[in-house]
Amino acid sequence: MVAKTDTTADSAKLQADVDMLRKDLAEVTRTLKTMGSDAAHSTTQAAAERIREVSGQARDQIDHARDVAVEHVRDRPLTSVAVTFGVGLLIGRLLQK
Repeated sequence: MVAKTDTTADSAKLQADVDMLRKDLAEVTRTLKTMGSDAAHSTTQAAAERIREVSGQARDQIDHARDVAVEHVRDRPLTSVAVTFGVGLLIGRLLQK
C-alpha cells in the first residue's frame, strides 16, 4: 500500500509540475509575441519615416527640375517649341513601326 500511495503522490506532483511548466511556457510565448510585435512596430515606423524622407527629397528634386524647365522655356521659347516638335516626331516614328 505504501508503493501505491507514493505513486499517486508522485503522479500528483508530476501533474503539478507539468501544469506549472505549461503556465510558464504560455507566459514566455506571450512575452515573445509582445517583443516581436514591438520590434515589428518600430521597424514599420522607421520604414515609414524613411519613405517620407525619400519622397520629400524626390518631390524637391521634381520641383527643382520643373522650375528649371519652365525657366528654360521662358528664356528660349522658339528653341523649346522646336525641340518639343522634333522629339514628338521621333517618338511618332518609333511608335509607328
